Amino acid sequence: MEYKRKNGFTLIELVMTIAIIAILSAGGAYIMSYLIQSAIFIPNKLNMDMLASDALDAMIEGDGQAKGLRFSRSVTDIQPFEITFKNQDNQIINFQLDTFSNKLYRSIDGNPAVLMPYYIPSSGIGLTGNNGQMFLYYDSNDVITADPIEVRRIKISLMAMTGNGAFEQWQGKAELSSAIAVKRF
Repeated sequence: MEYKRKNGFTLIELVMTIAIIAILSAGGAYIMSYLIQSAIFIPNKLNMDMLASDALDAMIEGDGQAKGLRFSRSVTDIQPFEITFKNQDNQIINFQLDTFSNKLYRSIDGNPAVLMPYYIPSSGIGLTGNNGQMFLYYDSNDVITADPIEVRRIKISLMAMTGNGAFEQWQGKAELSSAIAVKRF
């Protein structure tokens, strides 16, 4: 009697194949989740960069409605989250960061405050100061001052973020700062 041998996989070969596939798929799943997370995080980060840049630009340079801090003639009121100044066009400009809603507002000549930048959504995205305040005011000796008449330089620190800005939670965050010299006319 002739014995016929059937071709097939042994149990060890089958277990080793399953183990190799599991190791490869675990690495692939990690890479795929990272790529998907980056595909969501990077646009959020770019949006926050643009938002913070536009807000900082509106405060420093101004826009079609009013010139910004670069064109200030005198500073009349200073707070950690608020500044009031008169620009070269004799407009009285007030920038105020509402720390409750994390929104930046601008008022021109006492008119009602408007949201800056205008395209910021009503929820989910906010602006805040960095390290507990948005504005730091320096006198001519480069010492922090609380007297608006003595202000010669203003440091602006601004942070824009969705949620808390964490990459792990697929959110975006941008931190920008700039300084502007206040010229006296």
